[in-house]
Amino acid sequence: MPRPSLTPDEIQVFRGRMCELATRRFAERGLAGVSLRGLAQEMGCSPNTPYRYFDNKDEIFASVRARAFERLAQACDEVRERETDPERRLTEMGRAYLRFAREEPSAYRVAFELDQPDSVAYPELVAERRRAWGAIRGAVEHAIRCGVLEGDPETVSHLYWAGLHGLAALQLAGQLHARDLDDLEAPMIEALLRGTRRPDSSPLPERMEKPR
Repeated sequence: MPRPSLTPDEIQVFRGRMCELATRRFAERGLAGVSLRGLAQEMGCSPNTPYRYFDNKDEIFASVRARAFERLAQACDEVRERETDPERRLTEMGRAYLRFAREEPSAYRVAFELDQPDSVAYPELVAERRRAWGAIRGAVEHAIRCGVLEGDPETVSHLYWAGLHGLAALQLAGQLHARDLDDLEAPMIEALLRGTRRPDSSPLPERMEKPR
């Protein structure tokens, strides 16, 4: 008897469940330490079941990373829609970025995993990663255009992202000493902005507050 066709909702639900589990396992064990058979066993289904929803492990890994970048991009987009002041927008976007790393450490680790297969074959991943980058770059470009920051938008955006990522990575690796992410979030963001702030532009006092 032929296997019954899956509805789009059934496919979406299973893919979501598997991606949630895979996110934790990829974060714990890395790409090489996870197998479809192992994921299937943990989910209580047959070893062949995952292949009805994913072609291979690389596709699951790409889907997990795409979902992580989607949530990160959404957090940044919400700031962009809410904040109109250029520097306030960048400040709050930095906070949203670090909050994502703090609240979803497994997703953050997987999104920036060093051992990654080529993502060209996964357009959803490419699109969500560009969306996350585009949110930060757009906020930087807006601040430069408004005369708050100065410099090349591409360079300033990379420096801002690199600073945020460095702090998040140190926190997740347990390599911060006598300080934690909450202590360093506001000073880090201010230091990053200070380096490219126009001489005639000054920070608002409330930007140095602790995260809300």
